[in-house]
Amino acid sequence: MGLFDKLKNIANQVTGGGAKVSITVEGSGIKDKIKVNVTAVVKDAPLPIEKVYLYVKSVEKIDISRDKLPGGSDKNPQSVNIDHDVFNQQEFVISPAQTLEGGKTYNWTHELTLPSHATPSYTGKYANHEWRFYVGLDAKGNDPDSGWVTATLK
Repeated sequence: MGLFDKLKNIANQVTGGGAKVSITVEGSGIKDKIKVNVTAVVKDAPLPIEKVYLYVKSVEKIDISRDKLPGGSDKNPQSVNIDHDVFNQQEFVISPAQTLEGGKTYNWTHELTLPSHATPSYTGKYANHEWRFYVGLDAKGNDPDSGWVTATLK
């Protein structure tokens, strides 16, 4: 490995840029099996990882503007914005430790069933409830990840 390759490897560790990770969620029923498809496109250097992981959580968001609160906007200096985790974040391991070869694309699929008490997605006048999914590659430094992806589960 030359000096330039070592510098790229260090930069990828710091930025999480060793791979581009994306996720798609299939299934729309809260009581059905949910299929999560993960794709990782590895940059040109090999990427050793400890695992591929999936985080799942649901969040209820409440958003009420000042003018909708009692007394109107004159009496209320702020709007009400609250995010509350309903289904606390849970981790699922999709794949164990391995080294991903540079320049290759990897795909994994994970199926999960949510608990029977899981709350379906909804959108109301002042509140909504949404399911969020996040996939990451547990690598040295900053993990390459998909970011949070929202899915509607009825």
